[in-house]
Amino acid sequence: MADGGEEERRLQSAALAVMLTAFMEITHLALIELIERRGGIGPWLDEFQTKAIRELKNPIMEGVRMSDEVQLTDATIQLINAVFDGARKDFDSESSR
Repeated sequence: MADGGEEERRLQSAALAVMLTAFMEITHLALIELIERRGGIGPWLDEFQTKAIRELKNPIMEGVRMSDEVQLTDATIQLINAVFDGARKDFDSESSR
């Protein structure tokens, strides 16, 4: 049987996963809406993605080891790319119907 601290960590991990999924989905929906309102995919979307990566890839992480910070930065970039790539794909499939 898990102790209280282990259970708390498990619940925190589960809550974090749910929040991350929700934020990714909200961002995805917002990007689709933005693409539609901007008249489709264009160079502006690549520029916006580049800006998002630049702004979010190096958050201030006090107390995080350098090796962990590199992994977190890589994960952040992968998540940003996944959201933008998914929005492009979904917009393309919706607009081709």
